[in-house]
Order: sequence, then C-alpha cells, then structure tokens
Amino acid sequence: MDENIADINRKMQSKRLNELKQSLDEIISANGKAIELLMQIISNNPKRMLMGKENIVIRGDLATYCVPIEPILNRMKSPFSNSDSGFDTVEVHPKDHFVSNESRACIQVDASDEIPSGDIIASYLLGLSNDLATWTKPNMSPLRDALIQTYGLTLSPLTEPLVKYLQDTHGATMDIKRGYLNLAGTNGFIWRIGFGNPLVYGFTLEMKKPRQKNWQLISEDTRQLPSSYRFGNLLDAAALISEFPKSLIEDEWSSFPLVRRIVGQYYKPLATQIHTENLDEEDQGHLHHPESFHQTFVQLDRKIAKLASA
Repeated sequence: MDENIADINRKMQSKRLNELKQSLDEIISANGKAIELLMQIISNNPKRMLMGKENIVIRGDLATYCVPIEPILNRMKSPFSNSDSGFDTVEVHPKDHFVSNESRACIQVDASDEIPSGDIIASYLLGLSNDLATWTKPNMSPLRDALIQTYGLTLSPLTEPLVKYLQDTHGATMDIKRGYLNLAGTNGFIWRIGFGNPLVYGFTLEMKKPRQKNWQLISEDTRQLPSSYRFGNLLDAAALISEFPKSLIEDEWSSFPLVRRIVGQYYKPLATQIHTENLDEEDQGHLHHPESFHQTFVQLDRKIAKLASA
C-alpha cells in the first residue's frame, strides 16, 4: 500500500514539474517572439527609431526622446531584482536638436500580466514615436509636463496640439502672440491666465464675474501665492482655475487663502463663507452687513499677507 502511495506521489510530482516546465517554455517562447517583433519594429522604422550607444533615440512629432538601454536589459535579465519596476526616466529634447539641460519624464505603460516584456517595450517605443496621438492620454501627464518644460509657451511643434488640447478639455481659447489663455470657470465666472510677461515667473491671473466688462486682477504673479506649485504649469493652472470659484467654496482650501479673500470680495457666497469662518458665534447676527464684511477683510489682510510672504 505504501509503495502505491509513493508511486502516485512520484507520478504527481513528475506531472506538476512537467506542467511548470511547459509554462516556462511558453513564457520563453512568447518573449522570444515578442523580442523578434521588437527588433522588426525598430529596424522597420529607421527614421523614427535610432540605436545610439546608450539609448534608443525616438524621433516623435513633438519631440525627440532618449530611452536608456541598460535599465531595460537589467530588468529583462533579473525581473526580481530590488530595482524599481517599470521604465527609467526618458530624456525629452526639442524635435530638431539635442540640449544639455533636457527635461525628463517618468513615463509608464499599462500592461497586464499576460503581455510579454518585448511587447511592452515595443508598445512603449511606438507610443513615443507617435507622441502626437499619445501625449493627451490620461496617464501621460509626465510627458505633457516635460513637453511644456522643453518648449515653454512660445511657438513650437507643441503649439497647435496644446491649443487643441486646452480647447477640448476646458473650452479654453489660447492666444500665443498676446500671451493669454481665456477659460470659463463655474457660476458664470470667466478667467484669464497671462503667460507672456517676462517679468512674471508664474502666471498672471484675472477674472470677470457675470456681466462684468473689465478684467479684475487676482494675482500679478501666481509664483507669489501660497502653494504656488498648484499652478506649476499652464495645464495644471487651467485644470485648477476651471473649478473656481466653486471649489473655493466647497473645498475651503487653506492653501488658497489669498485667492479666496480676493475673489470673495466679488462673489458674495464666498465672502459669506469667509466671514462666517472668521466670526465668533455671538457676531453671527451681523453677517449680512456690508460694514462687517469690510472690517473682516481688513483684519484678514494682515493674516493672509503674512501667510503669503512665508
């Protein structure tokens, strides 16, 4: 009886070992085919994909990218190493030349467990070479940031796609020559972001409330605002401001006290909220008196100015 159990166990072990070997052979075969396809893709696109000594150079429609080779090989050789998973940062250069202070982007691709590594690499390279189609995808914000850092907001290969992207996502109109981006916020407000002043390190922010004719200056330079990193580039600023003034009320962001106070002077619901936040309970009865609004803002000016300069 014991010999029969031992024979059964040996047969089961042999079967499972063969199954493991078959699975590994299938993985190796799939990766081999994927690597062959990768080699074909690179060799069939000599104008788009060039083999440098240390990088695969990808010439896209918007920029030129350098993908480091060694990290890819290391991950292929030892996927269980302690190094970070995914692709290393990519150098992003202007389309027609290399620069020494290039921007970098940490770009990753979504992939399921069933996709061979070679196919993932091929998809990555094809995505960069077809950057005009991929740069607006939701997971491509690092690429968008790097492209804007590379070109700025002057006329460039990025200009036309950038104008279209802002129009599609926010209904915004962009005037490159004058250096303005106009977009609608919430509650009938219209906002203007200025980016053409060489003396301003961030952006100039102006607004019009409903039925207002002239622009009201909110911030001459967003770099001077607390949490100015939220206005880090034009895309970030547009996404943020498109929710003003609604988000200034709903979120009660302590990171924008100066913006809230200035906008509040032109938008009563926000002014009421700020006033309420800074009143003692016994003073609530005077909430709707204009004089109390003025007194509150005078008191808040000192606190917010101190915070803004910190």
